[in-house]
Amino acid sequence: MRIYGFDGEQLAALCEMWKLGTPIDVSAFLDRSDIPEHAKESVRSAPNKQPLATDAEKYHLMQAQIIIEIAKLDREKWQP
Repeated sequence: MRIYGFDGEQLAALCEMWKLGTPIDVSAFLDRSDIPEHAKESVRSAPNKQPLATDAEKYHLMQAQIIIEIAKLDREKWQP
């Protein structure tokens, strides 16, 4: 699996570097002041892509979107 040029091991390292928690804590991510609002909004809207999903599935969609947003942010940080 590759997301924005990162492989699975690199994504795991990003999650650790960004202190996202294990499992990823969606509420903590949304409360962080170092995360741009557009990234937070993308995470909030992730469950809308599958409106018939269960609450657990929606939470997993949000966690997955956090990984995508962190990959984008980290790439932007090092390659502006």
